[in-house]
Amino acid sequence: MNIPLIINLTLQDFRDRYAGSIFGVVWALIGPLVMIGVYLIVFTEIMGSRLAGTSNLSSFSIFLISGLLPWLTFTSTVMRTSSSFIDKKPIITKIRVDLSLFLCHISLSEFITLLVSVGIFTAIYVHLLNEKISIYLLINLFCLLLVQQIFAYAIGVIFGVVNVFYRDVREFLSIFLNIWFWMTPIVWVPSIAPQWLQSLQSDVNPYFWFLEEYRGIFLHANVSQLDKFLFLMIISFVVFTASIFFVKSLEKEIRDHL
Repeated sequence: MNIPLIINLTLQDFRDRYAGSIFGVVWALIGPLVMIGVYLIVFTEIMGSRLAGTSNLSSFSIFLISGLLPWLTFTSTVMRTSSSFIDKKPIITKIRVDLSLFLCHISLSEFITLLVSVGIFTAIYVHLLNEKISIYLLINLFCLLLVQQIFAYAIGVIFGVVNVFYRDVREFLSIFLNIWFWMTPIVWVPSIAPQWLQSLQSDVNPYFWFLEEYRGIFLHANVSQLDKFLFLMIISFVVFTASIFFVKSLEKEIRDHL
């Protein structure tokens, strides 16, 4: 699939979300702005929540938002990609497209939305919360979010292939992601969990590995260690390669079952 076509599909997917609405793509700004504002007001001004060991009133809000924004995009990418072979059936059955990369516009479109959300949060983080973030941290953050989207796309494609043959997969995936969310310290602090659950995070929870890096940037101004970042890249590209191989090996069967 050529790059201009991918770009075209990505922009079209982004625009289609807001097609027919009065404000159009402005909703891409309004939605994250309202969500971030609500969390900051509720947890900072009303509840006065803060992380243990810190006097910063906004610390828990930063902890929560820095984990929640990427997660929402991650799950949206996985869910949308997992059903898109079926959703795009009219195109796939009529046009000879490379199925392994055909759906990457979904991940890219979600990535644009994520950048908008994180950009708004970063602006509030700097100008309203009076925190500091360097250009190196922003570059680090951008790279982490991009690697996350590659990982999310690969998972979505794998489930998408299985969904062609077993249509219950989408419902299972919705439940699975909900369990994954609550088993990951996105809205709860790791220290309150039992030891076995804390160990589970670092050992087998790939999203926790991303989560640690996001919070390291926003809470501690830490640049990702090279070995950790390379590990995330390797894991993501291994899963991505596996997803491409999976699609190519079953491409004929996929087209036959659509």
